[in-house]
Amino acid sequence: MTAGLSPLFWPFLQQVQVQAAGRPLRGPQRFLFVVKCSGLTPAQLVPQELVGQMVEPAEEAGWPDRLRPVDTLTDLSLAQRTLPDSLQPLAPFQDHLTLLQGLSGRMCRGGHSAWYGALGCYHTGSEGSPGRAASPTIDGLLARALPAIFPHVGLTLGGKVLSGVKDSVVYPGISALDTDRPLPYQASPQMAYKNLFGLAATGRAARAEQQLSAMLLDHLVDDIQRLQRRIGGADQEKLDQYLGAFEDLRNRRRRLQGLEAQIRRHAPQVDDKYVSDVETDRIEAHFDIAAATLISGLSNVVTVRPDTLDVTYRGLGISKHVHGLGHAESVQGMTAVEARNRIRRFHIEQIARVATRLRSIPEGDGSMLDNTLIVYLSDAAEKHHGSCIEWPFLLLGGLGARWRRPAGGRYLQYPGYGKTNHHTIANFYNTLLHVVGQPQDQFGRFDLNLDPATQRGPLAELLA
Repeated sequence: MTAGLSPLFWPFLQQVQVQAAGRPLRGPQRFLFVVKCSGLTPAQLVPQELVGQMVEPAEEAGWPDRLRPVDTLTDLSLAQRTLPDSLQPLAPFQDHLTLLQGLSGRMCRGGHSAWYGALGCYHTGSEGSPGRAASPTIDGLLARALPAIFPHVGLTLGGKVLSGVKDSVVYPGISALDTDRPLPYQASPQMAYKNLFGLAATGRAARAEQQLSAMLLDHLVDDIQRLQRRIGGADQEKLDQYLGAFEDLRNRRRRLQGLEAQIRRHAPQVDDKYVSDVETDRIEAHFDIAAATLISGLSNVVTVRPDTLDVTYRGLGISKHVHGLGHAESVQGMTAVEARNRIRRFHIEQIARVATRLRSIPEGDGSMLDNTLIVYLSDAAEKHHGSCIEWPFLLLGGLGARWRRPAGGRYLQYPGYGKTNHHTIANFYNTLLHVVGQPQDQFGRFDLNLDPATQRGPLAELLA
């Protein structure tokens, strides 16, 4: 229905389709997934006033403290409570914050990374390889449910979990559009900017490059169409695939031209950090690109993987790579726990910068932040060598009227593994699909050690 029409009309036409099908109207919805490596320590997400009752000491000196499992659902307001130090940059957004604890993901592999399992809920890969994408991940499914010029945008610092900083398109093995269809990520902020916001580039050279690209695409499409008339059989089928790919590229360019003014208005300001070798500079650039991508409407689903185990946060004064910190190796002037907290705070600062931009833009009865959910998690669950028995999430923003957001923010912890009313990360992903109008009863694969009934459907506590 949207083919050939300006992207500016897509949201309107989607609403018409929803209304014609008898489903309730929804406002715009967007997602930013931020997937860190080396585990997200649950105890470090507990408000300061609750630490005494909810946190227990680490098993070994130098290791992070542990979250104490609960027997019944804990649902508390964050109002009048103090966020832990690493989450302090989100204090101005506490009304939009949900700290989600107690979910498990033991249908996934543990260790350094669950690979596609973290966002897909299935076991795959090994310590050094992501294995195959057995089914779509949640960001891939949401990209299909919320179409845009770029269905999904992936931004990263490196490739696979044990690799270092890259400067090319990579496949980190955490996102998939469908079975055996992994999603690519751009590791270079400069190239990501060029691919997404090339129309915002000014000057004679930039215009000449844009015109040349358009002419080349037109020429390739014409050549393939002429060749199609001269061959047949299996070669014809191959040409059909080539033609479809090049036509998609040409159509995407034309749709981008329909958004040129909007892209120019919201494109990030390119500076030295886009070509910097300092890891923190590149990460900041990626978050700038993520915010601008969502605001300009180029995509409704962005996934940022800010680091890998081989990354060293030199810009934060940390001389040890993430892998070493995960093994409790100390660095100059701080323990491994303190260094990990400093890295987490840096990630949270970037999330807060995105939230500030989203909140500044009116939308409906509120702002873009009210219709955008930022999801912060780790692909290694609760610790460096994750067991997946506890998988914490930090949720910031909202998804319109169908997302429950109590005043003051929320701390939500489900009963521990194996206890009555325990749930899994699959229930959370079912919740997201439910909110965007794509409800399903099962996501990924079940944990065979748990009652299947508790792994079906959404988390009712998150739904309005």
